Amino acid sequence: MSADADVTQLGMCPATLLPDLLSPSEDDIARAVDATVEVGCTEVSVWASHVPLMGDLSAQGLHVQVLEGAQAWANGSRAEAEAEADEFSALAAQLGAPLIMAFVIDPELADWDAAQTNLRHLVTAAEGIGARVCLEFLPFGGIPDLASAWRMVEPLGPAATLTIDTWHWTRQAGGPAPDLLSTIPGERIAYVQISDVSPVPAEIPMLEAGFGRLLPGDGVADFHTFLDALWSTGAHPFIAPEVFSQDLVNDLGPVGAAKASLDATRTVLHR
Repeated sequence: MSADADVTQLGMCPATLLPDLLSPSEDDIARAVDATVEVGCTEVSVWASHVPLMGDLSAQGLHVQVLEGAQAWANGSRAEAEAEADEFSALAAQLGAPLIMAFVIDPELADWDAAQTNLRHLVTAAEGIGARVCLEFLPFGGIPDLASAWRMVEPLGPAATLTIDTWHWTRQAGGPAPDLLSTIPGERIAYVQISDVSPVPAEIPMLEAGFGRLLPGDGVADFHTFLDALWSTGAHPFIAPEVFSQDLVNDLGPVGAAKASLDATRTVLHR
């Protein structure tokens, strides 16, 4: 890692500490938040659907860096996209979140130009509260790689930024793209999520992404090349582990999983 790399904002996504990602109970979400506090994280990325069950985060010493994740912009109507933009910007303002994360889980975009116009609504709403949007690419989604994500956000201005997840980065079609990454202005890379990938891809990538990720350093992700390209841009993103692993949480519990994820993330960042 470069000597001037800023990792002071290392945080946690409590959703990674849930034993059942798809249908967590209110107690599961409370335990994930408690675990985040217990391991000493103060900065978090939260799912909008979980926020009503999280209690007063600020009273628990937590500050929301990222509100996840807007989706209606991708294949929704203009009215749906505008309603989503209003909803997310209002919640982000309430939480004091400087970033709103967007993604598309649908396998295709029905209309690229319409999606870009819809995303612009979200970016404009975010700017109105002093926030930015960070678009995440998913190899199995309609924005499948870094090139597509950058093509989507670049024309939308400085409040339209990127999220780069190292699982998605490694699994994207054609593999990692450090040459492209190194050309993107660092201020347009707002959020980096760290996890590792197994040598052999699962038959259903979405299931592996949601339930079978590895701790950083336990798989085949080339963190050295990724981080060299990232730091060369001058980026200072918010960074959090994104180790979605049902086995890890079941074996270690939320606190143990949080500690293991943070320790492994710090190790790969400081190599």
